[in-house]
Formats: sequence, C-alpha cells, structure tokens
Amino acid sequence: MAKGPTVTTTYWSAEVETAEPEQIAQLQLRLLGDTLRACAQVPHYRAEFERLGIEPGDVRELSDLRELPFLDKSVLRSLQPWGIQAVPLREVARFNATTGTTGLPCNIGFTRGDLARIGELGARNLTAMGVRPDDIAWQCYGYGLWIGGSSLDRAYEQIGTTTFPAGPGRTSLAVERLRDLGVTVISCTPTFALLLVERAQEAGVDPRTDWRLRIGIFGGETMSPAATARLREAMPSGFQAHNTYGTTELGGPFVAGTCAYGAEQGAFHVWADHHVIEILDPATDEPITEPGVPGELVVTSLQREASPMLRWRTRDLTSWVPDSHDCPCGRRAHPKISWISGRTDDVLKVRGSLVMPSQVEDVVCATAGTGAGWQLVVDEDPDGLRATEATVVVEMAGGASPDAAATLEARLRDRLGIRLPVIAVGPGELPRYEGKARRVIDRAEFADVAPAAAVRLGTIRDRAADPVAR
Repeated sequence: MAKGPTVTTTYWSAEVETAEPEQIAQLQLRLLGDTLRACAQVPHYRAEFERLGIEPGDVRELSDLRELPFLDKSVLRSLQPWGIQAVPLREVARFNATTGTTGLPCNIGFTRGDLARIGELGARNLTAMGVRPDDIAWQCYGYGLWIGGSSLDRAYEQIGTTTFPAGPGRTSLAVERLRDLGVTVISCTPTFALLLVERAQEAGVDPRTDWRLRIGIFGGETMSPAATARLREAMPSGFQAHNTYGTTELGGPFVAGTCAYGAEQGAFHVWADHHVIEILDPATDEPITEPGVPGELVVTSLQREASPMLRWRTRDLTSWVPDSHDCPCGRRAHPKISWISGRTDDVLKVRGSLVMPSQVEDVVCATAGTGAGWQLVVDEDPDGLRATEATVVVEMAGGASPDAAATLEARLRDRLGIRLPVIAVGPGELPRYEGKARRVIDRAEFADVAPAAAVRLGTIRDRAADPVAR
C-alpha cells in the first residue's frame, strides 16, 4: 500500500480535523441523507421505514435521528448470514465477523472504499496519538475474521510505520523482541500489556529500562484509571497510554481515539465526519446531555457503503466530558466522550446493588501488592437477575494473606457501598488472557479454571451469607 501524505506534527487530515463544529454538522447532515438513501435499499431498513411511515427525505435535522429505529445485536443476528447489505454481493470485497462471545457471530461486509476509509481514519487516529513514520510497531490485535489486526495494519501502512504483525500470544517472544528491536509502539488490549509486563519481570527484563516503548494503543475492553496508571508506571519514562474505540459492526477500532490531552483526561474524540453519536439513558432511551452522567453510546455511521449502521446500540457505557467541543489539540468539531466504563449487559446486581466490573478493576489495580490476575466469581440468580452473590478473587504478591484480602475488601466496600468478599491467592493461580480478559465467571466454571482458589470459596460463601457481616 502506498504511503499517505506527509504527516504533520499534529494532524493527518488537518482540514477536516480542525474544521469548525458548524461545518462538520452541515457535513453530517448531508452524509446522513446519503446514508438513509442507502439504507432504503436494505430490506430490513426499508421495512422499518414503512412501519414507522418514514421517508429518507423526512430527516432534515440531525435531531430528527430520534425518529428513526434502533439496530441492535438481536436484529443483526436475525439477518445472518449476510447481515446488513446495501450493495450487491459482488461489490463486497471482504467480510469480518464479531467474536460471538455472547451468541452467533455476525458477518459484516466491506467494499473496497470501506477498507480504504479504515486505513485513512486509522492513520488519523494514530497520528493524533503521536505515531509517526519512524516508529516501530508491535501489533498484537487478532487476525482472521477479527477486524482489529487488519485495521491496525492498514493504519500503520498509511502512516509509513514499520510494523511487526505479531497477533496475540507468544508472550516470551514479544518480551524479547520489544527489547531487541527497539519497538516504540504497541497495539493490544490493556490486559495483554499487563501480562507482557509480568512476563518480562519474570524473565529479568525491566520494561522501564530495557524497552523503548513510548506509545500504547489499547482497546477492546474497558480501561480503568488505575489500570492505566499501573501501565504507565511499568513502562519507560514518558510512555503514553492511549485508547482507541470501535466495534466490528461500526467498521473497526477507529470510531474514536485519544489525542495527547485525552490520554491524560480519560477521554477520546469521536470522528464526527464518519459518525453521529447519541448518549441515551438505557432505561428510558432519552438523550443525556449533562457531562459526567453515564449512558449507552448509540452510533450512526455516515460513510459506510456495504453495511451502514443506523442508530446502532453498542451497549457500551460512556458520558459527555465537560466542554466536549473544546480541546487544546484543535479538534473542536470532533466531540470528546469519556473512555468506556462498561457495558449495559455487564452490570451485575448483587444483593440489590449494581456493580460494574470496571469499578472492581479500578480498586484492585489501585491497591498495592495486587497482581495482574483477578476475577469476579458469581452465583447465578435462579430468578433471572444477573447475580445474587459475587466474590473477588485476586492474586497478591504475598500470596493468600488474610490482611491483604481484608484491606482490599474494605476499599471495595468504600467504593461500591456493599461488601464483596475477597480471596487473596498467590501469583499464577488465576488464568491469563492474551486477548479480551474474562473478568466475570460463574462459580462452577471457576472451579475448572482455578481449582486451588475455588476450594476456598465455600468458606467465604458461608461468611457472606451472614446478614450481620454484610
């Protein structure tokens, strides 16, 4: 692939990145009209328009989006194997698929134009993070039907960055190559980055002095402030932990990304010339406009040819940041939202209180002595709630210390408002993940993956059942 234009110190495509918000809003409205006309060629969308009595031309303002139907995973699964297709199959150059962790994988099509835009948008995304042609990148996102790896490859190629498409796994090799090759950029899940740090330390490699990493491009799962801080502390001085966001349905990992300021703030820019976003109350579907109030991110794609997504319910939770259209980087037209804090379908109900795994992660990672491994072990509720009891099992540097467990338990209670029992185990007792970490696990399955730790669950459960202890 030919290299793109010369990268400036800040922008990949300066004209659109530094446009005024009013200019991008006008562009969004025009592109939305094009998208709706394309959607009218898709049987599913056409049937929905007819059901609601809507014509594409009825949408005259961006606020009219609220009159249009949602698209969610259950609908997309019902349309398989081909999914949403607005072009003939002969024009689809490639299919990627969702991971299928919660059900049937969904096939998502891309035209050659769609693929070219992934490369351009990715180059913009990574340039905003500071990636340059003279960098060396170690790329660990998955390949095959997964969209992450190929999308990062396209972005690196556009910029001109030298890339090693390693994919996930092979941690020992990665530890050595990061040192021996002088790699400066890594793209992977934050869980895998923490695993690499752990493996490096076990091998006598100090990432702070033996690696030259200066940028991490993390995504694919939530990234709590404490986990981010732990990564920064483990890496060379000046290391920047960036966050990129997207989904297979929305065309890959470049819906939003951080600039240097957003990396410190815990916020990323949504590329508004490609997406219109809404943040909605999950219970009422009413729009949320107040900064800091979490809601579900709903995204409409604006430049997709093969598989346009109309009001796609991501189930991801985010919020507007204060002054979302004001950033020192100059990308004022591309609003900032907070990093994803969890998913609407990940929220646990424990004894009547809502608990998000990201909240637990934040406390665990901020507690001295905790290792990279931790899991939230749940008892499924026979009446249909997500969980009735949950126990935090975490690796501690000192092993199964009751004092360490008590300290973490107290901190969790302060943060969550309820008591979650804690079991401290020794290093290496819990499973490791090279892709997305699985933090919430059923008690029965936990007994298979961590039998030694599972033996102690019985005693903890008995104590948790005591109403006085709660």
